[in-house]
Amino acid sequence: MTLEVPESNLTREFSSNLANLAVGSYTFTLTSQYSHQPLPLDATLLLSNARYSTFRVTFPVGFGDAHKNGIYNYDISVSGTSLEKGLVKIITEPGGGLGTTNYTSTPATEERVADVFFRPNY
Repeated sequence: MTLEVPESNLTREFSSNLANLAVGSYTFTLTSQYSHQPLPLDATLLLSNARYSTFRVTFPVGFGDAHKNGIYNYDISVSGTSLEKGLVKIITEPGGGLGTTNYTSTPATEERVADVFFRPNY
């Protein structure tokens, strides 16, 4: 599953293969594969039929600008009982540049020649 979470729209809907779910309080937990820190989010069940279920999740403010791009483990649970686990790809809109600095050569460093010493093989 892939979720795009822009800061301009932090409420996202997604579907799962869970079928015939009852109305209840569901939790969508994201766990970073890098830091292993869980982020539990309240999930609202919008639709459930014999084939799939659709949930609505609201991410916290600042999530879309927090450079959270990556693969996460997710867990959909109800009352502490896990219903489905898997992987989700999170795509955000990170701000800022790439963090690269252009290298500008100067005449003083352009013609540098290094001395190379070879060690004989005995």
